[in-house]
Amino acid sequence: MDSLKTKIIVWYRRAKNAWPFFSFLKPGKQSQEEIDRKLVYNLAPRKIPNRDQMKHLNKFLNPREFLVIKICLLVILVNAVYLGISFIKKHLTYLPVSGGSYNEGLVGYPKTINPLYAVNRDVDSDLSSLIYSSLVKYDENGSLVNDLADQIDISANGKEYLVKVKSNILWHNGEKLTIDDILFTFDLIKNADYRSPLRSSLSIAEAERVDDNSIKFVLSEPYAPFLELLTFGVLPKSLWNEVSPSAAILSDLNLKPIGSGPYKFRSLIKSKMGDLKEYHLVVNEDYYGNKPYIKNLNFDFFADRQEALRALNDKQIDGLSYLPWESRKDVLAQNSLHFYELDQPQLVALFFNQEKNKALSEKIVRVALAKALDKRQLISEVFNNIYPLADSPLLATSPAYNNGVTRYDYDPVVAAETLRNKKLAVTLSVVDAGSNGIVADKIKKYWEAVGVSVTIKTVSSEQAANLVKNRDFDILLYGESIGGDPDVYAFWHSSQIGTKGLNLAGYNNSEVDKLLLEARVATTSNERIAKYQKFQEIVTTDLPAIFLYSPTYTYLQSKSVKGFASTIIIEPADRFSGVANWYIKTNKKLTW
Repeated sequence: MDSLKTKIIVWYRRAKNAWPFFSFLKPGKQSQEEIDRKLVYNLAPRKIPNRDQMKHLNKFLNPREFLVIKICLLVILVNAVYLGISFIKKHLTYLPVSGGSYNEGLVGYPKTINPLYAVNRDVDSDLSSLIYSSLVKYDENGSLVNDLADQIDISANGKEYLVKVKSNILWHNGEKLTIDDILFTFDLIKNADYRSPLRSSLSIAEAERVDDNSIKFVLSEPYAPFLELLTFGVLPKSLWNEVSPSAAILSDLNLKPIGSGPYKFRSLIKSKMGDLKEYHLVVNEDYYGNKPYIKNLNFDFFADRQEALRALNDKQIDGLSYLPWESRKDVLAQNSLHFYELDQPQLVALFFNQEKNKALSEKIVRVALAKALDKRQLISEVFNNIYPLADSPLLATSPAYNNGVTRYDYDPVVAAETLRNKKLAVTLSVVDAGSNGIVADKIKKYWEAVGVSVTIKTVSSEQAANLVKNRDFDILLYGESIGGDPDVYAFWHSSQIGTKGLNLAGYNNSEVDKLLLEARVATTSNERIAKYQKFQEIVTTDLPAIFLYSPTYTYLQSKSVKGFASTIIIEPADRFSGVANWYIKTNKKLTW
């Protein structure tokens, strides 16, 4: 550097006498050092020092200047890193890709993975929903959408349903699914010899082939919830045609099924005792819908909930089908799991038996008992505000829910005043399951605080059937599954009073009967909703029951699994409604 500087100065001193061009560099009052610096600066080919020159920076700067430059460089570096990270976060996308395995634990063992029989057992229904397809199905928001069906046209009188089926659908064995398979399955369900639990619900309809792509269902009378009945899985005629009714439930196809759903049977593992221990599904590469990302779905079966929880805590499984509220505390490493609280059409209520305890036939008594309960506090203390409050025979998630129903706010002073001279004594019956006992104890305390004598009668799950059938209770704390459609005829129509019906409160109101019947045959959605909203107004005013809360379905899944988006399920198997969107493996991609 010094030798270069010397050469430039010598060259300059010779040149300034030769060419007038350099006259602007006359020293004047400037020092020779300043002149030399300007000369070097003007003649240097680069304005920015190179790496070798930077090494000599400390020779030209004092310590303070050198420190400032280092601080500035550090700030620039930090900002560059920050901007780079921010850019990556904003523009780096993790895209799901195919692959991976998901292992879920189920309590119980499959017996008949067959749409004809699976509806009565959750484990069978779970697997059946993944293996078989249906004309319509429930989506992640609990709404009915087309599955095998491409288009559905309903006649003006509500009696005919013309279903056009998607083409080029293949069974897992490569054969083509046809209209004949759908007709065949429908006929098996309706055949009494096969003893399908779906038979009674589909008895109102007949099915006929229209053409190679269409089938028509003809109802004996309009029935607005009919589409909900078309969620049954379709069987392949070529495989089941030779199976007799007596052999159907024993067929090997019940455990090694052939369907057309998003996953197909791969293998199973049995214990030495012959019980199923594991069941393995693999993605259906020929699936007509959105093909799932996760390649393998594996299910491990456990004798009870405690055994399943141990497997979850030991990380032997990635998910658990259902977790009762009282078992949440037993889950370890909760931060590594998603606790999905799925709304479901279940309703827990206190049903009054006005025939058995005549004091309950007075509406003012029932209203006082309702006002004596702080439902919000009960839900907060027992269920940590997870369970939604209920105040109607239809839940807030129903499209027919009436937000303007009669409500009975907590008012223990008014309740105590009403019951002061009644000397009311009641027996509160409760099934010994889940958190029912805790809820019953809190209700007892609320009512005793306003002067009611309360005796709790706890019965086993086995005894509950007779208790309900014979209506052997004063007040019953009980949960009902009311279904995805707002049709609650079975629970509140007077024809359902008695040992064979589900009208637990023995409720009898002619106007309600009329509304429930008319809503069933209504041909427009608005008409149905209007009738169900009026029905709710009447029931909540009459108060044959105190509606408490709706239990959620707690589904556990490892955080390594992404894409779960369900919010509402009608049946437990509906948690798989969005299985095609679940993923484990990802690829990184920068987007602009």
